Amino acid sequence: MNVDLYLKKHQSVVYKTFYNALTKKNISHAYLIEGETGTPLLDVAIHLGKSLLCDNPTPFACDNCITCMRVDDGNYPDFIIMNGEKGSIKRGDVSYIENRFERVPLEEKGIMIYIIHLVENMTSEATNSILKFLEEPQENVYAFLTTNNVNNVLPTIVSRCQNLRLLPVEKSEIIEEAVSLGVEREYAELLSYIYQDASLIYEMRQDSEEFNTFTSMRSLVELLINSLSESKEKSIYTMEKDIIPLVKSKEDARYFFDMIYIFFNEALNKQNGLSPLLRNYDIVLETLVENTKHLDSTLVEILKERDQLKDNINISLLLDHLINFIVSE
Repeated sequence: MNVDLYLKKHQSVVYKTFYNALTKKNISHAYLIEGETGTPLLDVAIHLGKSLLCDNPTPFACDNCITCMRVDDGNYPDFIIMNGEKGSIKRGDVSYIENRFERVPLEEKGIMIYIIHLVENMTSEATNSILKFLEEPQENVYAFLTTNNVNNVLPTIVSRCQNLRLLPVEKSEIIEEAVSLGVEREYAELLSYIYQDASLIYEMRQDSEEFNTFTSMRSLVELLINSLSESKEKSIYTMEKDIIPLVKSKEDARYFFDMIYIFFNEALNKQNGLSPLLRNYDIVLETLVENTKHLDSTLVEILKERDQLKDNINISLLLDHLINFIVSE
């Protein structure tokens, strides 16, 4: 995605804040970038980090120089990324950063950068370790931490960082922009819940493997919702025989939970008299409204179970528990 354009168009405060820091050479040793789920936190963190290294900054990273391309390719040893979206960040991950950055930089620029994406997904041991690292910042070492919820981040970590908050973008605006890029509206509507930027939706639509996973999980969720109109037993059977065997990986499960959350959330809006964003799924939403007694509490349960994916809990057990919760009286 074009992070410069995204920041200029949707995040003017963050853009101006970091622009001034770059031009005045007044960079904080640590930044905490906050934004709701779907916000391109990692993309922004990488772009801001690259801006400190770029060969031709404007003052932000050009994305075209050798240094920028090496960072993008994961081939810049003084630029480390720990991604909490893929699982818990452990003490050993933080030790790797500490040990690496206790040595002299390997690159001539002399600047070392580390990113911890979704810092709330760190273990308590890792959190305590990174806190010590933040308390005694080394010269020319810069940290970019990200979070979906600053309330879940240790206050002592928050206090040691400059906070940059990425504001949510109106989903209707994202949908229209994605459609203008060539994304089918039915997909743009759903993906606006997952991606807070139209260009990311477009990129995902062009990735055949990722898109196939998304559409497969969407079909399974629609299958489950349709089974709710038949009977409790039919819904449980559909989950156990037709869905669980096909939700094989964490990526599958994330998309499944994302899709079912989106449909339940839209159904709750419809039930409360609000206009649903998913104009192409009215029949599916009607089915949910008519056949689900507790949409609000189910939404909470969906979020809770999706969050447990990072802890390597058995996916089949999560899905089995979810369907029993949905059909409970």
